[in-house]
Amino acid sequence: MSRSMKYIVFLILLWGSDGLAQTRYLMKTVDIVIPTVLDLQITTGANPIVDFNETGKIDAGIELQSATSITYRSNKAWFITIQAANANFSGGLAGTPMPASVIGYRLSGTGNNYTALTATAQPLVATTSSKNVRGTGSYSLDFRIDPGYIYPPAQDYTLQIIYTISNL
Repeated sequence: MSRSMKYIVFLILLWGSDGLAQTRYLMKTVDIVIPTVLDLQITTGANPIVDFNETGKIDAGIELQSATSITYRSNKAWFITIQAANANFSGGLAGTPMPASVIGYRLSGTGNNYTALTATAQPLVATTSSKNVRGTGSYSLDFRIDPGYIYPPAQDYTLQIIYTISNL
């Protein structure tokens, strides 16, 4: 092979390796937006019916174990409150309102005393100054309903209970 031929082959090899060995970079920015999630759901026992159909139930009250279950999801520190929508039940006879406080509540499995339900928000899980960390989970509530013999018979006593999850 002649010297000029070797030179041409060398130049082709040199040019070919430079032409193929290239690197290119592309950059892309990924933006992620995560909104605040504060989700609270009643999973069981949304509308329990309590029937005082026996004198013994009126004497002792009715205890509902794990009557309502709630689930939560939150990506911020949170707490849950409970309250009655009104100070008194609707229904019954005019002039003899039955107060929300005939209902007592507690978290299931705690063995704590029942707390009387009121129309003012009360801490159920954590507090405004002592919040729980973000995450998911569930709680069950026990109720004790004890109107005694103070309120007249009626089949239309109703009261809404409000559960609120907050991060404020």
